[in-house]
Amino acid sequence: MMVKANYNINKICSLRDNVGFHFVLLIIITYTVLFTTNSFLISDNHLVNFYSSHLSMDRISEILSFRKKWGFVNYIIVLVTMAVKLILVCSWILCGTIIAGYKVKLASIFKIVLLAEFVWLLPSIILIFWFGLINTTYTLNDVQYFAPLSLLNLFDKAHLDSWLIFPLKSLNLFEVIYILVLALGIKKIMKKDYDSALKFTLPVYGSALVVWILFVTFLSINLGT
Repeated sequence: MMVKANYNINKICSLRDNVGFHFVLLIIITYTVLFTTNSFLISDNHLVNFYSSHLSMDRISEILSFRKKWGFVNYIIVLVTMAVKLILVCSWILCGTIIAGYKVKLASIFKIVLLAEFVWLLPSIILIFWFGLINTTYTLNDVQYFAPLSLLNLFDKAHLDSWLIFPLKSLNLFEVIYILVLALGIKKIMKKDYDSALKFTLPVYGSALVVWILFVTFLSINLGT
C-alpha cells in the first residue's frame, strides 16, 4: 500500500511539472472561455443591433452566416496567437538572460512563461461573470471595451481616439500580476532572491510590452482602426 501511495504521489508531482499537461490545460480553459463568450454573450441579436446602423439586413445576414460557417477559425487563430506569444516572450527573456550573463535553458523559461499565461484567463472569466450575471443588458460595444482594472476605465471611451484604446487597455492590474508571477518563476530558475528576479523581469518584460504596445498603436493609426 505504501509503495502504491508513493507511486500515486510521484505520478501527481510528475503531472504537475509536465509542460505538455499545462499547455493542454491552458488551451482547454481558453477554448471553454472563448466558446462561452461567443455562444452565450455575443448572440446574433447583439450583432444585428451593432451593425444595423450602418449595414443592410442582407449584409448582416451574410455576416451571421459567415460566423456560423467559419466560427471554428477563431479557435485556430487563438491557438496560433498563443503559441507565437509564448515563443516571443520566451525569446525576449532568453535574450535578457544572455545579456545579463545568466545561463538558463530555454525549456525552463518556456515553463515559467506558460504558467504565467494562466493569469490572462482571469479577465476573460471576469467578463463572462460580469455580463452573464451582473450587467445583463449590454451591447457589443460594452463587451469590446470591457477592460477590468485598466486605465481605460478612467476615461470616457466615446471621446477617445481609437488608437488610444489598446494601450489604455494594456496597462492594467493583470499585467502587474503577470510580471510578479513571471518574476517568481525567474527567481526559481536563476536561483536568486525575489527582489533580484523582479529587477531583472521589469526591464526585460517591460521593454517587450512597450515595443508591442507601440507596434499595435502604430498599426492602429496607419490603418485607421
